[in-house]
Amino acid sequence: MTALAQGLLLWALLSLGTALFGLWWAQSPFWRSFFFMNGAWGLVDGALGLYALGRETPENLRGILLFNAGLDVLYLLAGVLLFLRGGKAPYRGFGLAILVQGGFLLIFDLGHALRTLP
Repeated sequence: MTALAQGLLLWALLSLGTALFGLWWAQSPFWRSFFFMNGAWGLVDGALGLYALGRETPENLRGILLFNAGLDVLYLLAGVLLFLRGGKAPYRGFGLAILVQGGFLLIFDLGHALRTLP
């Protein structure tokens, strides 16, 4: 198992576990939305991690990771907009979750891109 797939699967499990607990615990629309969105991202991250299992590392992995880092910056911008301008509590909760997920993925992608340097 590659470190990339392993890290993504671990993050997915953490996101899903947190989402399940949070949805059980949270009462306010803000926090329910936050945990729901984390669960949705956890499902996607888990699917990508499972896909990466057993696959050979592509030659252009660094380029893919840098492209993903660019997307992560867009996720962060979308999260900021939703959190600050969303108005209603559910939108702000979604925004905070996108900030958490996008921030982690930016660090994750850049960290793995740096590890691919010769």
